Amino acid sequence: MSGTRLIWFHGKECPHCRKLAPVVDQFEAETGIKLERLEVWHNEENAKLMRSLADTIAPACGGDLGVPAFYNEVTGKAICGRIDMAKLVAWAKG
Repeated sequence: MSGTRLIWFHGKECPHCRKLAPVVDQFEAETGIKLERLEVWHNEENAKLMRSLADTIAPACGGDLGVPAFYNEVTGKAICGRIDMAKLVAWAKG
């Protein structure tokens, strides 16, 4: 199943996700590109989707499935961890 979404998998209480939120907000404001924000710690449907993409996301996260993680449905690429604006833009644009 492929789509056209840019997905940000995050956890509600995740300190790294909270720290990254202003970067994501800035990215959206400056590029006009919206990320679909899917919370995975309290939402089983979102967690199930993330697990279904584990073969792509886990290697990007150093071998484990973790948050914050980003998945691009168009390119099939994932990035994970501490992301800066340049990395986010490069990932989003493929």
